[in-house]
Amino acid sequence: MKTTTNSNLKANKKLVTSAQKIQQISTLLSEADYYDYEAGLAQEKSDHYHLRYGY
Repeated sequence: MKTTTNSNLKANKKLVTSAQKIQQISTLLSEADYYDYEAGLAQEKSDHYHLRYGY
């Protein structure tokens, strides 16, 4: 009995390549952008608690 796997190597290669590009782009964030992002998340969390618990 012969076992075969259906793997699309071109599709897998494209996925790996696109993941590597995303990783390269994401590492280009400056320190200021990172802290702006963190501040935005903290503000969203603060707004959530303010609306939910009233403080």
